[in-house]
Amino acid sequence: MKVAAVDRSLLRSLGAPDPGWTLRDDEGREIQAMLLSAHGDMVKIQRIEDEQEFDVPISMFDPETEGRIRYWIEEDPDAVDFTLDIAATRELADSSTVELAGRSFTKKEWSYKVVIHNATRNDLNDAEVEYRILYDDNVNFVRTQPAPGEGDNQQDGQAVNIPTMTFNDEIEFNTPVLEMDTYEYEPTRGAREFLKDEIKGIWIRVVRHDEVIAEYRSNEAAMGGLSWDNEDEFEIKITNRFKESFGEEVEK
Repeated sequence: MKVAAVDRSLLRSLGAPDPGWTLRDDEGREIQAMLLSAHGDMVKIQRIEDEQEFDVPISMFDPETEGRIRYWIEEDPDAVDFTLDIAATRELADSSTVELAGRSFTKKEWSYKVVIHNATRNDLNDAEVEYRILYDDNVNFVRTQPAPGEGDNQQDGQAVNIPTMTFNDEIEFNTPVLEMDTYEYEPTRGAREFLKDEIKGIWIRVVRHDEVIAEYRSNEAAMGGLSWDNEDEFEIKITNRFKESFGEEVEK
């Protein structure tokens, strides 16, 4: 890949290209265009005269133009069009049941395993991941008695900073466990008693400079009106399966 040999202090004084800036290729041809976004070694531009958009390799430009484009990518938080793959799997961490006088009290602890993959040929930095688990809290256990829960559409979650992710990096974490209760009683006479907590789904967002750049919803219909507050903590680890399979000497 060709790297622009330009004076970064000069570029800094010039600043990133303004709308309508002249872009010049390595054969001296010029075009008046706006820079829209970048993805890896490609840049999306919009020609001023007719507003047509083109995806072109950054390396096709002359050294000064290429250098200014790369400086814009580094300095403008909104320059890169990130592609992130997000997946979440619900996992049962623990379960216990107590039978007492014909009544059944069951506690189940659930967690989500979340995986985020950077499919962009640019580093992802200065970002955080937010998640919210939406659930109905219908019953709580007070000693050996069932009691009403907090109600429908409860939320549990938090936000945490993401380590810098290069191309093909993945982060993986498990959310803190969330306890769901079930109460059952089937008397020989009278009405059956049944109360159950229920997880509706998880909503995950990746935020960079106050902008949501990727999100995942396991249940679209149940994810409206969420707030974002929580005090729990979890650990994030970062991996790069491509580099690990070929060794650390593989260049990024």
